Amino acid sequence: MLEDWANFAVITGSAAGALTGLLFVAVSLNRDRIVGHPGLRAEAAQTLTLFILALLLAVLLVIPGMSARTLGIVLVAVAIFSGVTLSLLSRTKPDSDRRERGRPKAVDGERRPRLTDLSAEDQLYRLLDVVSPNLFSMLCVLIAGCLQLAGGNGLYWLAAAVLLALGGGVINAWLFLTGAPAVDAEDQKEPAPPDTAARDAG
Repeated sequence: MLEDWANFAVITGSAAGALTGLLFVAVSLNRDRIVGHPGLRAEAAQTLTLFILALLLAVLLVIPGMSARTLGIVLVAVAIFSGVTLSLLSRTKPDSDRRERGRPKAVDGERRPRLTDLSAEDQLYRLLDVVSPNLFSMLCVLIAGCLQLAGGNGLYWLAAAVLLALGGGVINAWLFLTGAPAVDAEDQKEPAPPDTAARDAG
């Protein structure tokens, strides 16, 4: 049964590996902005977790000689570990997340802005706040593992989990890279030497 999924595992595993490498490149190019922002660091770690999850699930599909019961046990363990990891990373985000930057805020006595009043990017932010691909990906892995343990075929749920992990990781990467706060020009200016400041004061 697992042999039928070899091509799917090769394609998705290659995509997950390539996206993981590109994520490291993108984070290194934006290191100064991401390192100084706890929310962006947490989102980068979540994105890496999703890509690694997709890669791990693809690898499990091509391990020779793995029984359905063993696969089910491994999938349940992966779902629990990944879910706990993503939950802990989500809690490290500050309350004043950068997703609130640029959004129209409701003044006292006024209604909260509707979804249609927001820009396309902010609409996507709000949608991800309500419907998280991370949660659905973990649930699909857990369902796949339980079905394998029960003697059923949970591989289609596993395929859905891989695709959700890849899609959610790409969306996360796009949002935190495009929303990374720019470094202020004033912060980049070097402070004037003390003797120069004294002459200017005199």
